[in-house]
Amino acid sequence: MDNKREEKALFEFKHAVEDIMQLLRKSTEADTVYMYWVNRTRKQFVLETSSTILPNVMFKDRVDFDEYFLDDFKEIDQIIQLKVEEEVSVPDLSHYHDHVPVRFLTLVPFINNRETVAVTVIETEFQINLTDYEDVLSSYRNALVNLLNTYLELTDLYENEKEWTRYDEALEKITPKMHKAEIFEVMVSEMQKLLRSGGVTVVARGMDSWCSIFRSVQSPDFPALGLLMEEKSVAYDALQKGRDVFSIHFNQNPKRISSRENGTDGVTYAIPIMIQDRRHAVVIAYDKNPLTFKDSTKHKLKNLVRTASLSIQINQGKVDVDKDILTSEYGSFIPEVWEQTLATQIKRAGKTDEKTWFGFVTIDNLPELRSRFRLEDLKRLQRSIVNILNPGRCGSTGFIGFNSDYIFSAIITGKDEQTCAKWISAVDSKLEKPVELLGGQKIDLSLTYGMIEVEPDGGDVFEQIRKAKKALSDTMQERETRSASNF
Repeated sequence: MDNKREEKALFEFKHAVEDIMQLLRKSTEADTVYMYWVNRTRKQFVLETSSTILPNVMFKDRVDFDEYFLDDFKEIDQIIQLKVEEEVSVPDLSHYHDHVPVRFLTLVPFINNRETVAVTVIETEFQINLTDYEDVLSSYRNALVNLLNTYLELTDLYENEKEWTRYDEALEKITPKMHKAEIFEVMVSEMQKLLRSGGVTVVARGMDSWCSIFRSVQSPDFPALGLLMEEKSVAYDALQKGRDVFSIHFNQNPKRISSRENGTDGVTYAIPIMIQDRRHAVVIAYDKNPLTFKDSTKHKLKNLVRTASLSIQINQGKVDVDKDILTSEYGSFIPEVWEQTLATQIKRAGKTDEKTWFGFVTIDNLPELRSRFRLEDLKRLQRSIVNILNPGRCGSTGFIGFNSDYIFSAIITGKDEQTCAKWISAVDSKLEKPVELLGGQKIDLSLTYGMIEVEPDGGDVFEQIRKAKKALSDTMQERETRSASNF
């Protein structure tokens, strides 16, 4: 429904409450009648409407709890009567000016879900007999309940219609004309809108493993980016079965992706990305609140993934059975993937405890290797380097991307200030022994790293790339200078 129809429903509700208030005042022969909502979130009474025959009455639209006499009566669950100057003082009736002509107050609570959500006050000169007016007060309360329920039903209907309209608009945002990395980004973003206290993560094949490579800006820090998938996880189960899997977590089990993840609670909905009947990725949607995953929500999440899969399939055309859609020939993730992920990490920077490092890695003794080995051997070497650099196999989290031949990009995440340094140290320790290729050849290898920390207000993706390239260039120059001085 459009906003005009919602506004009309609200206007008619308020108008009907005003009419009921007029009828209540006249039927009880009261001087003044008014109703305040009890807003516990803001600790305020909010005026709905009033009716009076007196000229010196003026109500505040909003008044803090501690500034109004109703504060002592906001929890009442039955009708009570107060006498002015005994149970309530004259100055407390601040809505009167000059003098207070009424002597008795009758308070009528409005209960919803076992909580007092509003209080109606009937002010009279003489005390009204509750027995004589029992039918009047009962009719008033019933009418108010029915009116509110009708309004809520209408607004729920309007919201439901809006919800499906938003869903249709979300599907239309995913088109085959987009690059596959952009399709993933839009899909994740639209899925996140359906999960108020959860997140969305994409696990894909790369680096001769499966790891998490995409997630929404609003996702929690866990599961971490670049976490390697393990067996007995929800992600693995969905990939094995080739269909969506819904799982409730008890005592941190089952894990969503890996035994290394923290904060595995609530529920998880894992949906595989199927392209020409081959599993290329799995989308993990999760939330702390199990009630989030209504059948309609699961339907929307699943269809967003399905639409993304079909769009990529149309975009890609025929894909070889053994080809991964998001990686280079060396198993490293293509530039569009790591650039998109870097953009997300830039937006997340400073908002959580998680830190991100980005940069480039290259081969130190590349000229020597090029002169000694054939092109096919060098390609196998690059694939071996991707596996050696794989952060998940070095006790870290992150992934390796393709920048150009012999230059690899790296995204590393963690909460420890030394995370990136530990990853570099772990890689270098692996290179203390020669790298053995498939043909049995052994190669002495050393790498140069140009890594920077992604900081808030540190610039966009292109600026981060520029900084990382400069860091790599500076490190290479330092090594050359050091080598020359040693010579």
